[in-house]
Amino acid sequence: MAENKIPIRNVDPSQETEALQKIAAEVTKVLTPREEILYVAMQNQTALSLRKDCVVATSNRVILYRPDVLGRVSFDDFLWQDVRNAQIHQGVLSSEFQVETVDGRQDALGNLDKEQAKRLYGVCQQMDQEWREKRRVRDMEQDRARSGGVYFGASPGAAGTSPDDPVEKLAKAKAMLDQQLISEIEYEALKAKVLAAM
Repeated sequence: MAENKIPIRNVDPSQETEALQKIAAEVTKVLTPREEILYVAMQNQTALSLRKDCVVATSNRVILYRPDVLGRVSFDDFLWQDVRNAQIHQGVLSSEFQVETVDGRQDALGNLDKEQAKRLYGVCQQMDQEWREKRRVRDMEQDRARSGGVYFGASPGAAGTSPDDPVEKLAKAKAMLDQQLISEIEYEALKAKVLAAM
């Protein structure tokens, strides 16, 4: 009978598959629905422990996974939206990962495989860019709301249109999304607003 493998978006050929799957199985137990594992960077031989610590990057957060010999595991996690800085410090034999949040929390994990640490850094940079864009869109939405919002139709009371028609509002919002005039996040916010008003 074939064993079910936990999906991990990025896996390096150098990573030990069995150890990676054990870590993924443990981490999967604490993931939220639709959260997926993007990458796992494990400690190398310079870490003298039997069970190696690792850094797990998911679609929602970065997790510092620390097992002990008695079978207990410590999960320290940082949501991407809260991460201010993620750094890799490369040494001669291994690398150290450091994370800092916007509210000043800090943590670090050393003795990471150097190549895996570089790959982890790339994932962190990608997530940082995605969250910067999300923050930018959110700030634009807040500015737009403070200045009076978005108008979907012609001016209120124009002939042939009803400014309160939710179907028309949703159709116009979808057209704006299709023409890339608004982002997916803006569309979902507008759709929720229209549906809440029904």
